[in-house]
Amino acid sequence: MELEITVGKGTQEDNNLSFDTAVALDESAQPGMFASPYSCVLCLDLLFKKVEELVATGDAGTQFLGKEVLRRAKQVPELREPIVDLSIFGEHKETIEMLMLFIIPAAEKETALFKFSRPFTFNPVYVSPAMQRLLAVQDACYSFTGEMSAVMTRHQIMIGATILKTFYDVDINVMPTAMLTVPDHQSGLQLFFKPEMVDDYATIIPKGPLPKLNQADINRLLTNVSDTSLWLELLPPEKFEFHGVHLTRLSEVTEEEALSRLKHRLISRDAILDVERVRELANLIRIHFKNPTLSLGLSAVDYPLDRAVDHEYRIRFNMLADSVDRLTGDNFKGSIYERAFESREVLVIEDLSNLQSSGRLERLLLQQGIRSLLIAPLLDQQRNVIGMVELGCPEPYGINAFMELKFREIRGLFRTAVERSREYIDNRIEAIMREQYTSLHSSVEWKFTEAAFDVLQQIDQGKSPISPPIAFSDVYPLYGQADIVGSSAIRNAAIYQDLFDNIREGRFFLARALELIEFPLTQQVIRAIDQHLQLQVEDFNNGHEIQLGELIHTQISPLVNQLGRQHPELKALSHAYFEKVDPELGLFARIRTDYETSVGRINRELSDFFTARDLAAQATLPHYFEKYRTDGVEYEIYAGQSLLKSQEFSDVHLRNFRLSQLIDLSDATRLVDRICEDLPMPLSTAQLIFAYTSPIDIKFRMDEKRFDVDGDYNVRYEILKKRIDKATIRKGKERLTLANHVSIVYLHDKDREEYEGYLNFLQQAGYVDGEVEHLTLDPLQSVTGLRALRFKVKV
Repeated sequence: MELEITVGKGTQEDNNLSFDTAVALDESAQPGMFASPYSCVLCLDLLFKKVEELVATGDAGTQFLGKEVLRRAKQVPELREPIVDLSIFGEHKETIEMLMLFIIPAAEKETALFKFSRPFTFNPVYVSPAMQRLLAVQDACYSFTGEMSAVMTRHQIMIGATILKTFYDVDINVMPTAMLTVPDHQSGLQLFFKPEMVDDYATIIPKGPLPKLNQADINRLLTNVSDTSLWLELLPPEKFEFHGVHLTRLSEVTEEEALSRLKHRLISRDAILDVERVRELANLIRIHFKNPTLSLGLSAVDYPLDRAVDHEYRIRFNMLADSVDRLTGDNFKGSIYERAFESREVLVIEDLSNLQSSGRLERLLLQQGIRSLLIAPLLDQQRNVIGMVELGCPEPYGINAFMELKFREIRGLFRTAVERSREYIDNRIEAIMREQYTSLHSSVEWKFTEAAFDVLQQIDQGKSPISPPIAFSDVYPLYGQADIVGSSAIRNAAIYQDLFDNIREGRFFLARALELIEFPLTQQVIRAIDQHLQLQVEDFNNGHEIQLGELIHTQISPLVNQLGRQHPELKALSHAYFEKVDPELGLFARIRTDYETSVGRINRELSDFFTARDLAAQATLPHYFEKYRTDGVEYEIYAGQSLLKSQEFSDVHLRNFRLSQLIDLSDATRLVDRICEDLPMPLSTAQLIFAYTSPIDIKFRMDEKRFDVDGDYNVRYEILKKRIDKATIRKGKERLTLANHVSIVYLHDKDREEYEGYLNFLQQAGYVDGEVEHLTLDPLQSVTGLRALRFKVKV
């Protein structure tokens, strides 16, 4: 909740403003809201001293006016003394107004927004005409971040911070954040003004010896910025007195504040999921563009059409939502919306009535009173259309190219909002599907059937059903993974190479164009390309990927297309360029496609391989199996007596599982090596096993619909499992996991001895190439003492 203070009543009172609050405060409490525990005395002496300095150093005009002010002040010495009776301002109004000219120039007096007050007080003693008119507007309102108590605390700490800065050389800034909102009754929009306090004309007078503060005291104050009692204890109010005036200026920040509030609204994951939120956004858009007639449309859209979903993510607030179900399709071929989606660019139509060909959608817009329109497709990283923003205006040319330039600054905000909202909806849909329709692993289905029967019995007995926990105790985990080696670096290098091939090909075309035609823009784009070509692959990151993509989409490709169509001698080169462009990305993507194809093939082969091996193992003894696709495949097996309904589990089964896992990962290594011969980009995998030989308890998490470790002791297994993937040896000089190797991480000597027995068999069976390495892992976060066995698979 924000503290709001309404200052506008719709009437103007000369230098006598009334104050009100919108938080149900008692009227008698209002003057004390910003009261200071320190004595704050109104005094103009520092202003007069400023005049004395200007008289001594200023130009002739300044000296003339200053001498007159000082002459008048000399006749009324009480003007330089502490002022208690404010009637003195009325009695010597001309002198005060002449004094004000040294702070606010005469030319700005009627337009400048400022006021004077006693130090650290809210009520003014002098208000400029322009500010008085502004504050008199009906419903003009100051808002402060936080509730009243928090604002009052910050106000008191701010006063203490001023004392620290003045006498103890400690400079901290705790200025309260405030905003003045003034409705413009002519346009119906809000105007925002930010106050700035100037304390150049105030001073602090110590009353007696300064309180002695050591560094420990100052540290206590700096770490307890909400403890006003502590600040008052160490900086007692009776020891300090403030003299002077505070000047407060107002600056209009309507556009900046509207943009800030737009960002704040749009970053929430459900920013655009209901009509009220979209109405708030529409109002901020009107304020940002200073146009009360603007209307906002916002929708999730999937284009090309083969990507469309039926529910459209519930984000359907476009201008024609009540008239048509979809803006794309065979019925609306060639519409302005299809044109925008095909081009992926912002489309501005200054006057809909002047379109040469109008379809049903265009006619519906005109019937709604829309004459000018902006349509902005919102794109994902693959340049698929995922949403759309519309700005509509009833006036022809009310939306134009200048507004389009300004809109580009906030287009990304709407794209982020649509992406987050779509993701939010996707997650909710997935949760419902998992809750209602997810099939159970066959090995544990019996346990869920028993639980469901228990719930049914409770219902039949008239009880409120409580689902019993589904847990299995003393099960043995077997974790393994086959991970593509260096996948992140390879992906990054592939994207880098494609983008640089793209801009080099574009530069070659533009250099050839320079030899044939006079077109200055070509030189500008070549210069931009040359700057980017200096970037090395080791410095390449996501930010560079976006920059280079924008350069290609907005400058290189449009120029190649335009010049290729206009000049026959460049047509062949243009055709050769666009033959290499991926139609979905709008970029060169040969190497990236090779990488993604290779990763996809490896993932499919490994996933099918592990699934087939598990099906064979299930026939021997039922167990729980779960796998995940990453850049490679990782899987987890839980085996134990509690998972079995009728069969018996023994140590023989457990040792068979562990040996089978080693054989499976060795065979997986050979599989990847075989298929690499057919991959467009050869890749390799590193295999990892976590030999955690102690039994753990697992429990089915109803909220996630999956099994997880149960109990604080068992969490250790989960922590270790997640960290060993990044393990290193030899003081960080080498990753544990290597291409075509299997690494076995273990904790105890007995684990090593057990797995050495399995490895002896693998050596005899021809799986091991060379000697088995015995390694000690470098310490991981909160984990020490891990060791490993590692061997190269004979492929």
